[in-house]
Amino acid sequence: MTSLPLPFPPRGTMEHDLEELGVDIDEKQYELFGKFAGILLERSSRVNLIGPKERQRLWSRHFMESMLYGFLVDINRTVVDIGSGNGFPGIVLAILGFRMILLEPKRKKHLFLGYAIRELGLENCEIVPARLEDFNPGNEVKQFVARAVAPPDSLLETIGKITGKGSVFVYRQPEIAENRKYENFIELKYPPLDRGGFLVQYRL
Repeated sequence: MTSLPLPFPPRGTMEHDLEELGVDIDEKQYELFGKFAGILLERSSRVNLIGPKERQRLWSRHFMESMLYGFLVDINRTVVDIGSGNGFPGIVLAILGFRMILLEPKRKKHLFLGYAIRELGLENCEIVPARLEDFNPGNEVKQFVARAVAPPDSLLETIGKITGKGSVFVYRQPEIAENRKYENFIELKYPPLDRGGFLVQYRL
């Protein structure tokens, strides 16, 4: 059994939580999630990554919620995490096997992300130290995810400018806006997550 650092719950609770959400991970991924949690807790004393209250809900809010983004993006295509910051959902998705680009303009945070990637041995993950509007995604990059870095309408507008039509964008929001057409969504199940809401998939 993998030894996971506090404040993760007991392994049996984690397995039950993931079963409730329909997520299946292997032993290596459990190990990497635990190692990433340890890196976050250690580095938060130097970089503003997670607040004191977030430490107690790393698993129920940040790790599990990040895993659910994987249901709304294609694992065979690169995904861009906008404003990756402390690595959610980007590093979690990379551990699950997605090819990730972590977009983070703040120097301390993109240095942290680089350190975490090296420590975790993630070869399917790269960092671009830039804002979304300055990012040149290339023709093959059409998938984007974000967690509360800016209003979704603003992000959708910018994604449209840099990629054109056909892009997919997944965003967490407390409610589904009736005035915005969406492609798909997942309702966030509370519990085992520590808050409800929706992951909404938009297509440009």
